[in-house]
Amino acid sequence: MSTRFEPRIERLLHALRVGLGSEGVGDVRGELGLSPDASDRDVARSLVQIVSAVSVTEAGRRTELDSESSAQSSTSSSTPSMEAPSADTSLLGRVESFGRDAITVAQLDDVRTLLGLLRGGSMRQRRAVLRHLREHWDQLANKDQRAVTEALAALRDVELEAELAQTRARVGGATGRHAKAERERWLRLVSELEPRIAAFWDGRTPVEPITDMPGDDRAQLLLHARDLPAIVTTHLQAVIEGNDGVSSRDVRRELIESLRYASDPRLVPSLIELLDSGSAEIVVDAARALRRIDDPRVPPALVAAYERTVVDVAKAVFAGALGAHGDRRGADYARGLLDREDPEVRIAALEALEVLGGKEDTEKVLALLGVGGAVTVQAVITLSRLGDRRALRPLIELEASTHIGAIRGAIEDARAAIVARMELRGEDYEDEETRSIRLPNEPPARTSFGARLRAMRMYVWGTILVAFGALTAGIVRLERAGTLRPEWARPWIAVAMTHARKARHAQALVAFRRALETDRGLVESNPLVVRTLAQTFLRRAEQVEREGRHDVARGLLGEALDLDLRRAPPAVRFELQRRRRTLQRTA
Repeated sequence: MSTRFEPRIERLLHALRVGLGSEGVGDVRGELGLSPDASDRDVARSLVQIVSAVSVTEAGRRTELDSESSAQSSTSSSTPSMEAPSADTSLLGRVESFGRDAITVAQLDDVRTLLGLLRGGSMRQRRAVLRHLREHWDQLANKDQRAVTEALAALRDVELEAELAQTRARVGGATGRHAKAERERWLRLVSELEPRIAAFWDGRTPVEPITDMPGDDRAQLLLHARDLPAIVTTHLQAVIEGNDGVSSRDVRRELIESLRYASDPRLVPSLIELLDSGSAEIVVDAARALRRIDDPRVPPALVAAYERTVVDVAKAVFAGALGAHGDRRGADYARGLLDREDPEVRIAALEALEVLGGKEDTEKVLALLGVGGAVTVQAVITLSRLGDRRALRPLIELEASTHIGAIRGAIEDARAAIVARMELRGEDYEDEETRSIRLPNEPPARTSFGARLRAMRMYVWGTILVAFGALTAGIVRLERAGTLRPEWARPWIAVAMTHARKARHAQALVAFRRALETDRGLVESNPLVVRTLAQTFLRRAEQVEREGRHDVARGLLGEALDLDLRRAPPAVRFELQRRRRTLQRTA
């Protein structure tokens, strides 16, 4: 690098490191030839492109000299990966990376490759694919549109929910109609919330409106936080900073937890402030929210928080958040935490290794599959991101031996992601590596033909009576049908759905449990039934929690989360997980 360019590179490195909003940065937009109203994202992208053009060694040396905290860290000599080309030279590693050999998603025209990235790529790659599909939907052939529609309907990643909803609304058919209906529901939530916020700040009501919402409605609202109007975002900032005057620390923490997947850059100043002044628990939740926000102000704040903390869980969460922004300084630290016995520490380390890990971590993560509970589920998710073929067989064996639907569902998604990554790298695999192992099951005893006929007659009459409003008589006949034919789950599903529509959550749970005992696969494979089941468990847990029976509520949430809820709404799944974590903390 020529000496006369050194001051300019120093200034740009400084701007990239400390953030565009910091003092002493100067007119970066003018120096880059951008308009004064250019977005921070465009400025950051230009900065990264210029920095990538200089020597990586020189950039690393200058970054180390300018950052006192990095100089004191054992891993400070490594430059964040966003300033260097990817070490993975395959197509998977080059897509959306930085450097001379980088490939953008816009350069890919093969739909099968795009869908492979959508299943097995990094979060940055998957978001880029969804954006590309939205923008070029009309240019796809009919068969490609059908393939994309099927793939979008099958994806159930809560972290991608905002982008998935936008892309699904772009396609036709049932998928598009469902996405538009969900969008209308979200707009209704916003329209109902705005006057309540105005009333709160005018002093007409003492109740803070967002934390007063039902949990799944609040989660649905905040999963699409980037589309919220300014009045709602400003109110959110005031509440999470503690400036609303009424919310307790626990209530604020619940709200910050609900922002984990919000990805709204407008919340960055408030979340960064929490890193500096919040309690230990709130700091961790704020870091998890910042992990998902692509903003140049985030990495410097995370670096400072990582360097000053000594708490294992917090440090692992900071390491993972930095890894999501291209900084790998916490990789070795996160690996070392896998040997701890504390489940919370292990889960935080596994979360970090989703973005910081490599194939060298596969064996240690596989060893955690037998731990059970949330650790096993998180280990499966981490293996899906590592993409190592050695994990396929252990995952298949675990899938065959477990009766927990949540684990089976996570394994199914992990296997699809690993195979997709192998295909993108041009690797081949044997059928034996991906074929499921099915343990022999004892066939259910079948009732006689006469009993089945009577059960069908009872089922039909019960369904007709319920449709005409004779609920008690209809439910009696449906229950009789289920008793006459014990291997038939449909009568119990009908009973459960009838009770749920009338908000009789306790009675609905009884029927849902009977249906699950009879035919779990039928229940878990029906989106409408799973949606109602998940909401029933959540509502009943909220009821008993308000009564002070926290142990019962915690048991209900755990029971629900053991099921395969991938077909339930992302907001409901997220709220079930968040509420269980909250109750576990208070145990």
